[in-house]
Amino acid sequence: MINKTKITKLLTATALLGTIGVATAACSNDSNNQSKQSSVKKNVKDKASNTKNTVRKAQIDLSQTEALNKFDKKYSDKKIKKIELKLDGNKYVYEITGFDKSNEYEMTINAANGKQVKASSEKLDLDERLQKGLDLDKTISRKQASDIAEKEVKNSTAKEWTLKMNKDKAIWDVTVESGTSKHEVEIDAISKKVIKSEKDD
Repeated sequence: MINKTKITKLLTATALLGTIGVATAACSNDSNNQSKQSSVKKNVKDKASNTKNTVRKAQIDLSQTEALNKFDKKYSDKKIKKIELKLDGNKYVYEITGFDKSNEYEMTINAANGKQVKASSEKLDLDERLQKGLDLDKTISRKQASDIAEKEVKNSTAKEWTLKMNKDKAIWDVTVESGTSKHEVEIDAISKKVIKSEKDD
């Protein structure tokens, strides 16, 4: 009788352990499945983000020098007042402004295919005829300006750029994005010093 009781208890304990093992395995499988699903979602999100960044970078196939050459081909021997590279809708464009003794010239160029979008000219005001043009041999590159701006605003990416003359001083204005916020970083285009950095409202 004692032996039968022991055997019954042993069988009951074994069955209970088996049930616990099955439940534990099921929980483990659920956890693994959730982990895999989370990993898949993250990979999809990362791929989408990388694709978006790749597309945006691919839109700038025309270098600044090539854009300036196109401007010079249409408006030869002009002093350069401003070079802007910005997003126009879903594409990047260069807007280059130059001048001579009497007129100001502006040209917009698609930064992806190099095609002229528009061009125009107008008479200079009297107070604009003594302005100075950019000395592009002395100014830092867009890449250098981007590096400085991204260092100034942590975890940011440069998105738009303007090289211009401001009160006889060459200035880089760089727009950077950090998360959902935008910052404007103003840099001396010759000394590389950050003049100011402010968050857009």
